[in-house]
Amino acid sequence: MGFITAPLAGPIAECVGPRRLLMIITLPVAGLWLVQAYSPYLWLLYLARALMAICGTVVYTVVNPLAAELFPAHIRGVATAVPEAFGSAGLLLSYLLASVLPWDTATAFFAVPILPLPFMMLLVPESPYWLVRKNKIDAAERSLRLLLGRDGNVAQELAAIRSTTTFAQSEVKDQLRELRKKQNAFPVLLTLSIFILRELGGKGPVFYYTVYMFRKAGVQINAFYCTVFIGVGRLASTCVSACTLDVLGRRPLLAATALICAVSEGVAGAFLILEVEGTEWVPLASVIVFVISYGIGLGPIPWAYLGELLPTPVRSLGSSIINFGYSIILFTVSLVFLKEVSYLGLGLTLLLFGGANLAIVPLVLLFIPETKGRTLQDLEKAFTSRKKIVQEKDNPSFEMELPNAAEGTGYTSFPFDTITMKRKSVS
Repeated sequence: MGFITAPLAGPIAECVGPRRLLMIITLPVAGLWLVQAYSPYLWLLYLARALMAICGTVVYTVVNPLAAELFPAHIRGVATAVPEAFGSAGLLLSYLLASVLPWDTATAFFAVPILPLPFMMLLVPESPYWLVRKNKIDAAERSLRLLLGRDGNVAQELAAIRSTTTFAQSEVKDQLRELRKKQNAFPVLLTLSIFILRELGGKGPVFYYTVYMFRKAGVQINAFYCTVFIGVGRLASTCVSACTLDVLGRRPLLAATALICAVSEGVAGAFLILEVEGTEWVPLASVIVFVISYGIGLGPIPWAYLGELLPTPVRSLGSSIINFGYSIILFTVSLVFLKEVSYLGLGLTLLLFGGANLAIVPLVLLFIPETKGRTLQDLEKAFTSRKKIVQEKDNPSFEMELPNAAEGTGYTSFPFDTITMKRKSVS
């Protein structure tokens, strides 16, 4: 259901608004949990599960771009890592409840925390970027006042948004046209490549088949303790990530954790191929290292890039494309994992996983800019050629670099005609 829903989520969010779509899509989730728990028919259980997958895909597609547009640059890393942390907490809670409650009671329990979420979304302002694209300037100004508070410079922020956002980007066909531009297509392709390589790196099998992998490697460990231990490690490391993303930056954390994940899988694979006696603990230690490294960087940072690296003109469409590719690769890798192990062996399979994670390192170091503390407008310029003048024919404002701009930003916005007249008068 993920790769069926993902291509539609972005265009729908562009039509109704990302905040409004999140509120609508989370309304039936509590009921779907109850249907899964107490359904008298198998087909109804499957239907509820499919609808739940649709809701989850929409949330994954919309929430990180919306968070990037709502939060200021200095806390955007924390804001985009929080969903991953709560997801890890939810998985850990599901492991614990499943061990002490009947499966139907444990399933029904998850209707409780999701029940107030749609009503809490009423407190969240709509994305000012989306409002500007819809030419609702007054509503965008009100949204910014709620976000920035009394001390915020609403006029300056609104001018910055209007410098990269226009009414001509509000339709899907307009975003498709924008996607053909190199400065828009390149960051979408880069982010998609990171997601694909991460899934080819075996994230799904490591988390879904942990007990199977341990038993295949000869590690004798209780299945319950195994899943809980993995859940605790992932949750703790994701919380560490949320605390460090805005301090250390995304780029070094992602490159370092991708390298550590690759090495841990490579070491485990090599020991399994060599079949060294008395080293059954090596796969266990390697999986633990993988889970911690994944939680710190390789897990949350690509989701943060979903909101930070994608340019404003194609952010919703690009998010749909990336989630579409991510869903297909995750599904495929998880589907063929057991067959791959039967043909190649677990050791060689882990080596292949490590190679995919290793490929992320040069990709990040060579092509991905640091996003820590940078505005979304500034990040768009990172993929624009220096020779190109930052000017769009349908843009109502023109951004010009000035040596003594107000409030130390280095940039200000003027109407294009005003700039033209000033240039003529100077010449």
